[in-house]
Amino acid sequence: MKELPRGEFRYRLFCRVFAVGAFFHLALPDARHLEWLIPNLLLGGGALVLLVRAPDTGWLRSIAWGGCAAGTLIPLVALGDQLTQSVILALHALAMLARAEAAIRQTTLAVYGVAAFHKLNADFLDPAVSCASAGMELLADNWSLPFLAPDVLANVWPPLFLCTEAAVALLLWRRPAIGVLLALAMHIPLTIVFAPAFAWVMIPGWVYFFRSEELERAAARIRWRRVVLGGSVPAAISMALYFRDHWVPYPFWQLNEFLLWIFLAACISVVAGERTLLRSRGAWIEESSWRARVFPAVIALVALTPYLGLQFHHAGAMLSNLRIDQGCWNHLLMPEALRLQDPYLRIDAIELADLEAREEAIERLWTPRQLREALDEWCEVGAVPMRLEGRRLSNACGETFDSPRGLFQTNLQRTCPQRCIH
Repeated sequence: MKELPRGEFRYRLFCRVFAVGAFFHLALPDARHLEWLIPNLLLGGGALVLLVRAPDTGWLRSIAWGGCAAGTLIPLVALGDQLTQSVILALHALAMLARAEAAIRQTTLAVYGVAAFHKLNADFLDPAVSCASAGMELLADNWSLPFLAPDVLANVWPPLFLCTEAAVALLLWRRPAIGVLLALAMHIPLTIVFAPAFAWVMIPGWVYFFRSEELERAAARIRWRRVVLGGSVPAAISMALYFRDHWVPYPFWQLNEFLLWIFLAACISVVAGERTLLRSRGAWIEESSWRARVFPAVIALVALTPYLGLQFHHAGAMLSNLRIDQGCWNHLLMPEALRLQDPYLRIDAIELADLEAREEAIERLWTPRQLREALDEWCEVGAVPMRLEGRRLSNACGETFDSPRGLFQTNLQRTCPQRCIH
C-alpha cells in the first residue's frame, strides 16, 4: 500500500480536527459509564497522539488510529453505544488504518445523504409533530425570539430543513466550499438545541473534500484576530439572547457553540479571499480506490437496517421522526413489506397495583431488554401473568427473552404520530 507523503498538510489537519471531534464525543453523557473506561482511554489516548504528533508513518500511526478504532468499536459492539457519530468515528479511523483517504469524504457524504433520506416520512413533514418544528421551538425559546416558531411558520420548517440537509449532501459533492458553509449554517442551530458534539464529529470529514494545496492556501489566508472577532460577535449575540430569559449556564454546550461561530467566520474569511474555491470540485477530481468505496457502502447497508427491523440506532435516523413499527410505518418511499420483523413488544393486559404504571406499560412499545428489566422489577413486587403481543405468558416472571443494548428506540408510544423523539 502506498503511504501518505510525509507531512502532508491535509492529513495532519484531519488528524487534529478528528482529535477535537473525539474529545467532544468523549464529553457526552453517553460515554460516562465505568464499563466504557478502557475504550474511552483507547480513543482518548489515540486522539491525543493525533493531536500532538499527527504521525503519518510507522508504528505510532498504527497505534494511534488502532486505538481510536478500538475505542469506538468496543462500545458499539459490546456496550450498547447507540450513537451514529460513534459509527462515523470508527469508520474514519478504520479508513486511515486501511489508507483509504477517499473513504473519509465518501462516508461523510453518505451520512448526510441517508439522514435526509430517512426524513422522507409523513411525520417529519407534519409540522405538528416534526423534529424540525420541535427544534425551531427550542431555538426560539433559547434565543427568546418567539417569532421563529409561531403557527404561521410551522409549515415552513420541515421542508426547509429537509431541503437544506439534502442540499448539503449535493453541494459537498459538486461544490464543497459552498456545502461546508451551508452545513455550518445547519449545524450551529442543531448544536444549540439538540446535538452538542455531532458537528465536531462531521467536520473532520469535510477536510477531505478539498485538495491538500487548497487547504494550505486557505490556512495561509486566515487572519486569526479578525476571525476570532468576527466569530465572537454572533456568538456574543447568541449568548445575550439566551441570558435574557435563562439563568442557567451550560459551559460545554456554549463553548461548543462559540467555537463553531469562530469556525464559520474562518470559513467565510477563506472563501472571501479565495473565491475560486466556490467553483472548485475540490478532492472529487482525485482517484478513489476500491477500498474507499467499501466504507460508504457500509453506511448504506446500516441505513437499511431500520426498514428491515434489525436495528434503529447507528443508521443516521436521529431526529427523523422515522417509525418502522407495525401500524406506524411512515416512510414515503420504502414499503413496509421490507420489514423482516417488528422488534417491539406490546403489553395488551397487565395487573399492577400502580394504575399509572399499568397505563404507561400498555401505552408504550417495549424492546425485549426493556421489558425483561421491567418484568424483573414488577415480579419482585408480585405482578400476575400478562399478555404480550397477543400471546399469553403463563409465567411471565420466568420467561427468557432479551436483546442487545443500543439497537432500538426506548421511548416510543403505541399510538402515532408521536411528537419528535431522538
